[in-house]
Amino acid sequence: MPSLSQLLALPPLGLRLVQAGAGDPDISWVSTTELLDLSEYLEGGELIMTTGLALEFEDPRWRDFVASLSRARVAAIGFGIGVNHDRIPPLLIQAASTYRVALFEIPLPTPFVAVSKAVAELLRADELRSARGALKAQQRLLSGAHDERDPAEVLSSIAQATGRQLALLGSDGAILASTAGYSALSDSEAVEHIALDQEDSMRLAIAGSAPLTPEGRSVIAAGSIVLGLGLRRDRADAARERERWEYLTSGILAGTERPSSIAILAPRIAAPDRIRALAVQGTAEDISEWRRRPRTGLERLIAPDAGAPRAPGLTLAWQLCADTSAALDRALAVAAEHGLDAVVGRASGAAEAELSRRSAAARLTALSPTAPLYTAPRTPQVIWADRDTPLLEALLGIASGTAALSAQALGPLALAPGPSPRAEPEAAGAAGATAGDRSTALDAHDRETLRATLREVFLADGQRGPAAVALGIHRNTLRDRIARIERLTGRSLADADDRAELWFALRLEELAPEH
Repeated sequence: MPSLSQLLALPPLGLRLVQAGAGDPDISWVSTTELLDLSEYLEGGELIMTTGLALEFEDPRWRDFVASLSRARVAAIGFGIGVNHDRIPPLLIQAASTYRVALFEIPLPTPFVAVSKAVAELLRADELRSARGALKAQQRLLSGAHDERDPAEVLSSIAQATGRQLALLGSDGAILASTAGYSALSDSEAVEHIALDQEDSMRLAIAGSAPLTPEGRSVIAAGSIVLGLGLRRDRADAARERERWEYLTSGILAGTERPSSIAILAPRIAAPDRIRALAVQGTAEDISEWRRRPRTGLERLIAPDAGAPRAPGLTLAWQLCADTSAALDRALAVAAEHGLDAVVGRASGAAEAELSRRSAAARLTALSPTAPLYTAPRTPQVIWADRDTPLLEALLGIASGTAALSAQALGPLALAPGPSPRAEPEAAGAAGATAGDRSTALDAHDRETLRATLREVFLADGQRGPAAVALGIHRNTLRDRIARIERLTGRSLADADDRAELWFALRLEELAPEH
């Protein structure tokens, strides 16, 4: 705003300072009055002009007049001489000195409207200077929008242009960057917040009681844009980095990438000796938020699942985790924060991550396909593949021979060739098996069809109706396939021991590393 000294310095007006006030006050506006008390109509900073029409030359109420204007924090009093009084009353000068209110003389040739126009012009010029300064500040801020400017530099530029103290806050309220005086002001004064993105993951905090001009707000808006662009740029970089880690994780889980490749993305991080694969299941939104979560170190070893979802609305993802209590507890806690169920695969060597993934995938059927979609609130479920299947794990712990055991039970249905299965007379008779049936070779498609049929029968608890529906076939077709399976394996599904043999054989082939 223009100051009193700028107004007094304009030669055409011929103004003369009679009594100085406290400093060089800024002028916000101009008002003319002949009232004794104008204070309730003022906001502060006004220049008040009067001819003293309401008061005599030696009226003691001049003191009251100045006192009311002092309370209203006016910038100055301009007294027009030659209209009602030939000179400024001494009592007015004395009161101005007492209350430290600036008083100047307006000569008769100068009309009040000329003073008003001069102040308006000074205000306009000041606004133009402020606008130019704000524009330059915006240009400086925006010119660095494509550069990797430190947030502290941006905050400093905004503070210089606005006189406010600022800070960049994370979603949890933690200060990521700030100007020097922010902490002191934020404790004692109100703080205004501006969200820098729709997720409110970062906010610009503005502290300070100094009046904020429209130009200052435009500078803050420009600074918010720059900070927001930096946030999006950081997110884009993070997304590209996340894609690289997800590609590597998918390769390690599939056995096409070696764990030592971790050093390519993070040279200072060594792959753990023992790892576990974690399968996490939840809604698409929850899985997406879990994947976008900021991570460091080996926690970045995550990947989406490439298979079809188990149920509409459900999504599956994977994480590789060091086989330590701290790492596993951390991974499960993060999954629980996002409402995700988890299956922890059995521990394996880092180079055998595919084995841990298969063990976790085999236990996914134990997770509810509907609870994440329709149950709220709920406690996320955690299943440990090795702790929940001790007998199966004991068989898998055999150093060698699991493939031969499976082939002996499954016969032609086995993935690997092995000796012909035994045929007990009772079972063989019941199933109509012959030695020729048990040694029959099957093509890959036929073998996979019968294996899928056998598995669905087990998953349906032996109920042929649900199994036929799951396979998309007629019950009679299922009956024919079961009869053929019994002939080929030499085992009857009506016998509990035979059922156990066949189930363990299927599971061993699914989980054994050689398959």
